[in-house]
Amino acid sequence: MASSIKKGAVISYVSIFLSIALTFFYTPWMIRQIGVSDYGLYNLIISFIGYFILDFGLSSAISRFIARYRAEGNEDKVAKMIGLTTRVYLIIDSVIFLTLFVLYFFISDIFKGLTPDEIEKLRGLYVIAGTFSVLSFMFKPMGGAMMAFEYFVEEKLLEMLNRVGAVVLVCVALSLGADVYALVLVNGAVSLLSSCLKFYVFRRKSKLKIQWLFFDKTELKNIFSFSVWTFIMGLVQRMRITLIPTVLGVVSNSHEIAVFSLAMSIEGMIYSFSHALNGLFLPKVTRMAIKGNHEEITDLMIRVGRLQLYIWGLLFSGFCVFGLQFLHLWVGADFHCSYYAIILVASPQLLSLTQQIATDTVYAENKIRHTTLLNLWTAVIGLLIAIPLAMIQGAVGAAIGTAIGLWICQFMLNRYYRYDLLLAIGRFLKNCHLKIVPFLTVFAIFCAYLLQFILIDSWLKLVIAIAAYTLLFLSLSYIFLFNREERSYIHLIRNIKK
Repeated sequence: MASSIKKGAVISYVSIFLSIALTFFYTPWMIRQIGVSDYGLYNLIISFIGYFILDFGLSSAISRFIARYRAEGNEDKVAKMIGLTTRVYLIIDSVIFLTLFVLYFFISDIFKGLTPDEIEKLRGLYVIAGTFSVLSFMFKPMGGAMMAFEYFVEEKLLEMLNRVGAVVLVCVALSLGADVYALVLVNGAVSLLSSCLKFYVFRRKSKLKIQWLFFDKTELKNIFSFSVWTFIMGLVQRMRITLIPTVLGVVSNSHEIAVFSLAMSIEGMIYSFSHALNGLFLPKVTRMAIKGNHEEITDLMIRVGRLQLYIWGLLFSGFCVFGLQFLHLWVGADFHCSYYAIILVASPQLLSLTQQIATDTVYAENKIRHTTLLNLWTAVIGLLIAIPLAMIQGAVGAAIGTAIGLWICQFMLNRYYRYDLLLAIGRFLKNCHLKIVPFLTVFAIFCAYLLQFILIDSWLKLVIAIAAYTLLFLSLSYIFLFNREERSYIHLIRNIKK
């Protein structure tokens, strides 16, 4: 099973890398193919329908409860849980369908800034995107169920199909002369196909006799009491960042909004990386939590944390060294300040990203309410600090306030992990951050100093410099930082490549 976790993690990171790389090159080409107006309509319809396609944290609840029942050896409860939650999803799906159906007749009233031709086109896109979204939603429980059953490789491969397959097929369709309708159709069809395949794989592998008609009021209450806090947690984590453009719109100007919006885009990529291992370790952590093995959980936290710190440390330090050159080539010198905003907002991830196991422990022990409240209050503190700083320093000032709130949150969460979850946070920090971060800092400063004597004024030079930086970082890490277990992962990656 450990091999399955490792393979799932590798596939997840590869999928994210491919998705980001494809999006980086594919988005400008797609805009040229369909036009700026249609690209705006495409993003508008995806974001608008996205407001209604919410599972309110039920996926996380399903994964947590099934993992716990399986750890207790209660397969009958697993079958009942899947049957119960599937029916809940069908009810929610019906409400979503009715809501979208009614809103269809008010599209012209909602989007008054669009021309009559754009409204007509938007209606067609709305029908396509809405239909596929409703059809895909009913299969949402399968993602959480597959993670709880530890079908990591299959689940991550299907996620990769969804991420990469859609981009590839859209490129083919647009190359053949298709328009924005095909863009929405392909994305929706690939998402539905991926969802159906998850259902098929789960039923075939688990051979579970799902009790579709099971109903228990107490069980339903337990699910929703957990899922509501999970939903609020996700909402708070995203709103820390997404509220800032509104703040800047009130206290600053459009240029500062654009500067911070670019930082949001990069932070969104970081957010993807921070959730690459989501759910992979939950079943294992749940088994440990039931037995009260807090020392073993800490050991696992150190092993996973070190690996995530290598990956994120490379990305973060690389951006610190090459970020200005990258932004100048990508979007121009006008977004110079985005560099500092990105570093400020992303820096707390050096700690939070490495503590996925602690987050899984919170889920396993059903203590998410307290951590959600911590995130909520520190988000408010960060916002209150960001507002006056945004008046003075614009986007960078807002980023400073956001970063302060995030660091306060991390400090309070680590106290909670130490005294309530009984995890050895001091031992974790000593074996993870204190052994890697000093090396990372010195290495980045040395490379930044060398970069002063090198002119990087083209994409080719930048790619060569980043490749050299990556190879040097990995080589030195292998020699000075990697332990025996971490060196064995190199052989695993070679085997997966084969």
